[in-house]
Amino acid sequence: MFHTCRIKFGSITNLTDARYAAAAYADWVGFCFILEHPRYIDPMKAKEIIDWLSGPTMVAELGERMPEEMTSALEVLMIDTVQVTSEEAAQAWENAGFQVIREGISVDKAEHLRLCLPDYSVFPEQEIIDLSNLTLEEIKTQWAKNPPHAIQLIGGDESAPGIRDFAQIDEILELFEL
Repeated sequence: MFHTCRIKFGSITNLTDARYAAAAYADWVGFCFILEHPRYIDPMKAKEIIDWLSGPTMVAELGERMPEEMTSALEVLMIDTVQVTSEEAAQAWENAGFQVIREGISVDKAEHLRLCLPDYSVFPEQEIIDLSNLTLEEIKTQWAKNPPHAIQLIGGDESAPGIRDFAQIDEILELFEL
């Protein structure tokens, strides 16, 4: 399945979502390592999921966490791409040799790929647009005909281990198929 834009699945907390993302040819799969975040995942649980995956680039979603806090864990997880919310963290991770996705309203450096909400999109051809809070109709109207560089969808919860309804995500991805 080929898409008109790149795909990121963020805040993955279970193997079902991760395997779905890989099967959908996602470019990135993100794991949230921000302790106070509702979709936080323990690095050891993330490792168990990552060991089952092949294809996507794994992304550590870190907020403002700096390399000295997470470098060892990311080396064990074999993650070399981070998503951060501050320019200071972006620069520190870049200096540590990691690929950086800069999350937020404004980005000071053009060389960082930017993740933003649709209302804050300035250059969609250079951004990952977070579509997770839009309806299918809003996505059709605003993004399907002129796709951005990439889109982000957020992982969800299983109704039971290994059971998850992907109908809504399927509909969104169909909008971006070639």
